[in-house]
Amino acid sequence: MRLVNKLVLGTMKLKKYFNNSKDLSIFLDYAHSKGIKQIHLSNEYNSYNLVKKSLTRIKKKKFSYIIKLAEPKTDKSNFNLKRFKKKIYEYRKDLGFKNNYTLQLVNRYQCKNINEYLVSQQLIFDKIKKTITKLKKIKTINNFYFFPYHKDKLKIKKRGFIDGITCYRNINQKNYDNFAKKNNLKIIAMRTFGGNNKIIKKNNLKKLINFNLKNKIVKKVIVGINNKEQLDHLINLC
Repeated sequence: MRLVNKLVLGTMKLKKYFNNSKDLSIFLDYAHSKGIKQIHLSNEYNSYNLVKKSLTRIKKKKFSYIIKLAEPKTDKSNFNLKRFKKKIYEYRKDLGFKNNYTLQLVNRYQCKNINEYLVSQQLIFDKIKKTITKLKKIKTINNFYFFPYHKDKLKIKKRGFIDGITCYRNINQKNYDNFAKKNNLKIIAMRTFGGNNKIIKKNNLKKLINFNLKNKIVKKVIVGINNKEQLDHLINLC
């Protein structure tokens, strides 16, 4: 497997760098031509509508999508299965019913209360098991990942329909590795370059990107790239 195939284009900050769908569609088309076949997005990002509109301009280009779905959306709401299903449908309606999807669930209920959160997470898995299993069977989604918020994540039981976790992983953050290995889960790595705590230096980009790309437990690596020059440089280092 070519390492570039593990790269996923992050879209959270694209609106900061692109003012219109024409320019962004050109960049997306270029990224696709360079081997970037997957996009990570969320309708919670202010870039979402711009990305969605840009994708309609390059319909011939078939991307796969990792969709971040928050349910419940806030720490004061309970999980709702009907709402969960509706959100999946809305994403597919926006991006295309025939595309390939990896679902990334984010549970925000009582995130500051570890006991409440862990109980909530288990109940959510119980409620969505049949839905996720069915959606996989009929190929509505290909994979199911979730974001484990707490350091006590080891208490979260492995379920057969779960393929992996999405988490922050870089040379300074790798505390999810044991959880993934113990439960035979793959990782979709985020904040490869440190996020807001930037750890990129002049000569360490290759080290940072390959820290994830060359690790067997890492399935995909989400990167925030916003121009052709950055993309070319990154691909040359893979």
